[in-house]
Amino acid sequence: MDVAEQLLSGILDSLSLQVAVIDERSEILYVNQAWRSFGLFYGLPFETDWFGIAYLDLCRANEDTHQPALLQGVSDVLAGKSEQFSIDYLCHTPTQQPTWLTLHIRPMQNSVTERPLFLLTLTNITHHKQVEDRISALSLTDPLTGLANRRRLEQFMHDEWSRAIRHQSGLSVMMIDADHFKQLNDSMGHSAGDQCLRQLANILMQYTNRPGDLAARYGGEEFVLVLGQTTQQEAIKIAERIRQKVMALEIRFAEHRLMTVSIGIASLAPVSSAQKEQLARNQWLNFSEDGHLLLDQADKALYVAKKQGRNRIEVYDKHHRLTAPLIV
Repeated sequence: MDVAEQLLSGILDSLSLQVAVIDERSEILYVNQAWRSFGLFYGLPFETDWFGIAYLDLCRANEDTHQPALLQGVSDVLAGKSEQFSIDYLCHTPTQQPTWLTLHIRPMQNSVTERPLFLLTLTNITHHKQVEDRISALSLTDPLTGLANRRRLEQFMHDEWSRAIRHQSGLSVMMIDADHFKQLNDSMGHSAGDQCLRQLANILMQYTNRPGDLAARYGGEEFVLVLGQTTQQEAIKIAERIRQKVMALEIRFAEHRLMTVSIGIASLAPVSSAQKEQLARNQWLNFSEDGHLLLDQADKALYVAKKQGRNRIEVYDKHHRLTAPLIV
């Protein structure tokens, strides 16, 4: 090995980037030290001879890289069908810590052999993914309470509505409003008012233990609780527990008034198999046209609860019907 080759090898081995050179059959001709170190992290001996191992065979043997898009993308570059290919994928390391890698492959200039060679690199992008995830979470989270915000609620409602239709299961929505909140704010101050909202949010979070449940801040002192696979009667019982827990906080303002909540409930009832086709057609149409069917109904029930004196629960349509008939 001459001085230039030694210098190039030293440069490649000093990189944190994992580098491999493969041929058109995906057989590995060279790997740098970072590549070997990552293999060592997986339990392979540091002196593992990577030469001659088919990279695509490694991918097929690993559940992280045995992905149609990854295998096809690499194969297309090797076959000359694509100039280059990149993909991000999650790598499950022995430490159980999620590691995100970017795979990139492209042909390389080659004056050593007549065979086409390809430069394949793996870049650790875990930190960037974590930052992206935090930014994404912030964009869907209410900063005061830590609950989902209205944007996240709308996404969630769309998914849960569709799931309820497919599985013919119940779905209930509560609209919850802190009674006389403006008076509470004026009496106690905005900082204390914010703390009251956080306490209410903590109570709602106690009822979001399943994938189909979500608590969200709808705006101001209004909150929404979505309960998947929950009937109207079950929702009423939960709403009453919430109402009682808020009163148990013993938050008093304006000298004597106790902090309470009013709750409106709307539910989508489970149906029989005979109704499935018509139900799916009618309800999906309702959702796609309105987009907020149960939310609107829960809001109407909340309006009645507040008109009837507050600190109470009202249910939209006690006969389990939606605004438009399900079966026509």
